[in-house]
Amino acid sequence: MNNPFKRREQILELLETSNKPISGKQLSQQFDVSRQIIVKDISILKSQNHMITSTSRGYVINNEPQGKAYKRVIVCQHDSEQMEEELQIIIDNGAMINDVAIDHPVYGSIKADLMIETQDDLDKFISEMEKFEGQMLAHLTDNLHLHTISAHTEKILDNAVRDLKQHQYIVE
Repeated sequence: MNNPFKRREQILELLETSNKPISGKQLSQQFDVSRQIIVKDISILKSQNHMITSTSRGYVINNEPQGKAYKRVIVCQHDSEQMEEELQIIIDNGAMINDVAIDHPVYGSIKADLMIETQDDLDKFISEMEKFEGQMLAHLTDNLHLHTISAHTEKILDNAVRDLKQHQYIVE
């Protein structure tokens, strides 16, 4: 599609009507443009105050609160070799990893939405990290980072935190 304004309108409509995230790759194939064009389109839509969030599973419109009813922010510290195990512990307990954030001394708070809820979500995230040789955001802060985790009950969150403490991933 050659008309960027019409393409952005259609991207917005797709995101508003979708009940699941839509990947940049899917959008680039649908509109027969590069992934870089889609990234630019999403940035422009965000600048126009459309509440689009980029997650590890794709783009979503933030019409509803993300995650589950009960939320907790946890402070973690570990190296990149332990990242997958940390995330696995959380989803094995039935919780979702909503995001990761750091408090950088120069840039301030930096946050990335993850929305990892299932084993498939985790496998895809790890695969993408490996494919693009991604570095943990926490590399900027001596591996210290925060996660917002959410679940259907407080007990699920308690169990996830307990198991993370056993592996010494939680900073107290």
